[in-house]
Amino acid sequence: MNAETVEQVYGDWLTAFNSGEEAALQAFYGERMGDPDAVFAIDTALATCGFDPVRVETMTERTITVLLAERCFPALQRLHIELGPGGETKLGALELTPLALTVEGATDAVARFTGRLAARDDFAGSLLITRHGQSILAHSWGTSVGEEGKPITLDTPMYLASAGKMFTAVSILQLVDAGQIALDAPLGTYLTDYSNKEMAKVTIRQLLQHRGGTGDTHILARTDDVNRAGVRTIDDIIALNDDRAPRFSPGSEAEYSNYGFILLGAVIERVSGQSYYDYVSDHIFSPGGMITAGYPDRDNSQTIATGLTTFYGEEDDPVSNIEILPWRGMPDGGGVASANDLQSFFNAMQRGTLLSPAMFDLATTPGQTPWYGAGFVTGSAPYVSWGHGGNSYGMDVAAHYYPAVDTTFICLATRDMACNRLIWFWAPKVLGSSE
Repeated sequence: MNAETVEQVYGDWLTAFNSGEEAALQAFYGERMGDPDAVFAIDTALATCGFDPVRVETMTERTITVLLAERCFPALQRLHIELGPGGETKLGALELTPLALTVEGATDAVARFTGRLAARDDFAGSLLITRHGQSILAHSWGTSVGEEGKPITLDTPMYLASAGKMFTAVSILQLVDAGQIALDAPLGTYLTDYSNKEMAKVTIRQLLQHRGGTGDTHILARTDDVNRAGVRTIDDIIALNDDRAPRFSPGSEAEYSNYGFILLGAVIERVSGQSYYDYVSDHIFSPGGMITAGYPDRDNSQTIATGLTTFYGEEDDPVSNIEILPWRGMPDGGGVASANDLQSFFNAMQRGTLLSPAMFDLATTPGQTPWYGAGFVTGSAPYVSWGHGGNSYGMDVAAHYYPAVDTTFICLATRDMACNRLIWFWAPKVLGSSE
């Protein structure tokens, strides 16, 4: 391998990439990048249909940079390869960077990619992209499992998974605006009978920013079936998780926590005097114009587009996700909404219908947690955005607003990771390299 040239490595990469074969890509990326799954490379190969070289831009003994043209769409990407030190097989760098398109061009490209995924039954759901207040893509693919093959539309409710954390955060911040909650007050200020005294020291702000060390709920994994069967209420989840201290000193670290948002839901109930579900319905869904949004339990989910899952590759063939759904959505996620509902929510956020300017800024601007505001994921440069995703078995959501291009990207799907692969195809084409 010591005599291998960077040009030969580039040729091997292009051959593997243009083959479109998962095994070839996994072999190359496993050997050269320590990435035997090669998920991103496999998705990119499918999305682009491979590459044709345009020109070698630079080449040295150890590096090569090549401009490539996608075969499925008139778009360019730049490949940079750097050999590893001392003739190592593992590369020092392998970077594939899209050159920016117009928003409309990137949207056309993602629509075509979605169509190819749908043809393979890797996508069923809705995609709604809005710029300057006008939709530039509004389309749905596939059928609802829950209604015996009824076509999915932009008004079809689908499970939101963690995207529902936005509703919990907005509810808390509304109560802050109303003077009923103080962000830096400990949890125990509001849950006065909460028996876990160490956890009760975590502040509301720390819970909103995933800095409380509060951990998971232990009902969402495939193997959590026993716990899941015994849980129907917020109090049930608190009882299940009430016997542990924070995983670290609150405020000292950031770690994504579902349980922290369950505790926030309990605070909403205690302070407002309403159930979590009634509060969100009255103060977010109704004023936000979210017509089909809600929290149906499993006995009343017939109109919801349920999903198919391989449990992230554990099964060869997809199966229904109904049996592993929790009884009902909770403050950490799991409610339902349609693509049109989520667009209405984003519109209401931007109009100031739901939050004061100060609370809106707190929610959507990175705080101590660089990737998170208060209940909203915030992208870093060049992908500055606010919103939230959500994924679980047979459900995937990507919902983000990109202020640099005044564009909202909303995707809801009933297949594993289907929306994540689309937003990470679209966003780099809009905000990628301009050189």
